[in-house]
Amino acid sequence: MPSPPGSTLKFEHHFIDTTLPTPGGIGDYGQTAVADLDKDGKPDFILGRKGKEGEGTLYWYQYEGDSKWARHVLGRDSASDVGLAALDVDGDGWVDAVGSGVWFRNTGKPREQEFERHVFDPDGGGAHDVIAVDLDGDGKLEIVTGSAEKGLVWYKVPPDAAKPWAKHRIGPCVHGAIAPAGFGDIAGNGHVDLVCADTWFENKDGKGTEWVPHKNIPFGRVGPFGMCVRCIMADVDGDGRKEVVMADCDIADSKVAVLRNTDGKGGRWTREDLPMSFPYGSLHSLAVADFNNDGRLDILVNEQEELLPPGRQDPRWVIWENLGGGRFAERIILDTKLGGHELQVADLDGDGRLDIFSKPWSPAGWNGCGGKMHVDFLRNAGPFAPGKGK
Repeated sequence: MPSPPGSTLKFEHHFIDTTLPTPGGIGDYGQTAVADLDKDGKPDFILGRKGKEGEGTLYWYQYEGDSKWARHVLGRDSASDVGLAALDVDGDGWVDAVGSGVWFRNTGKPREQEFERHVFDPDGGGAHDVIAVDLDGDGKLEIVTGSAEKGLVWYKVPPDAAKPWAKHRIGPCVHGAIAPAGFGDIAGNGHVDLVCADTWFENKDGKGTEWVPHKNIPFGRVGPFGMCVRCIMADVDGDGRKEVVMADCDIADSKVAVLRNTDGKGGRWTREDLPMSFPYGSLHSLAVADFNNDGRLDILVNEQEELLPPGRQDPRWVIWENLGGGRFAERIILDTKLGGHELQVADLDGDGRLDIFSKPWSPAGWNGCGGKMHVDFLRNAGPFAPGKGK
C-alpha cells in the first residue's frame, strides 16, 4: 500500500491464514500475543477462539514466508473471553501462555507438542483482559485479569507454578479496560498503578495489598457490552512522563485520546482527542510504538468488522503519526475491507522496523477475504531504524 500523503509510513499486507474454523459463521477469535515460542529468533503470532469448556482452541503461527505460515495448536480451553499473556511462567527459558485461570506450559517442543494445560484458579474463567506486570516490586511478573463479572484481580506465581496461585482482589472492573498495557506510576511514588477506563487504582503500599480507586479519568463510554476501552501508558510526548493513551471499543463512533496526568499525581487530567476525518467504528485494538523510526511514538488502531457506523463496510487500519509538539496526523495504512481486533506489533525479521499482526473477532460476509476468517500480517516497508537495514 502506498504511503499516506505527507508520510513515510508504508506497509505491505499479507494473509497469514484464511482457513480458521467459524462454526455457525461465528469467529469469536481473540487471545492474541506475539512471542518467540520455538526459539528460532522470530516472533510467532498467537490467537485463540473463545468457547465453552473443550471448545476453545489456541493456535500459533510459525513464519516461513510473508504469505506462508505454519499453523500449530498451542492448547485447548483457555477459559478466556478475549485476553492472553505470553511470558516464561516457570522460569525454564521457554515462553508459556496464560489465559483466564489457566496457563499453558511450553514443553520445549512447541512445533511437535501441544502445551501442557495447568489450572491456577478454578474460578478464574471468563476474563476479558489478561496482562503481565510486576505489581509488588519484586522483579517478577504477576498476572492481572479483569472482567465486569469477576472484577479486577491479580495473581502471584508460586515457585511451583503448577500449584494454585495466590489471588488478590483489586476492585470492580468494566467489560474491558487494562489491556494491552494500562499500568504505570500515576501517583508519582514509584509504585505501579492500574488504569481501568474512567478509574485508576492506586497501588498504595507498592505491594499490591492496598488499592485506592480514583474515578476521575475523563474517558469511557457505555456501549452494547458496557464500558470498554483499550489502554496503554507510554511517554508519547518525550518529556520523561507517561501519558495514558485510550481508545473506545465495542461501540461505534469510537474516539482515541491522549490523557495527560496534569499534576503528576493522578489528581487532574487533560484530554486531547486525536484528529479523525471520518466516523470510526469499534477500536478493539491499540498499540503505541515508533513505526517510522523518527524517534517519536505513534498510535495505531484498526476498526472491527462489527460495530461500524451505519452504511460503512470499509474498516480501516490507522496510524496517528507523531509529529512532535503534541501534534498527530491521521494516516490510513490499510483500506481493503479487512477489519481487525486485538492487533499485536513486533519486528519480525530484526530489521528495526515494526510489523503488525491482527485478525478480526468475527468475519463479515462482505469483507475483503470473501467473508472468510482471516489472519493478517502487515510488513513494515518504511524507513529502517538507524544503523539497520540497507
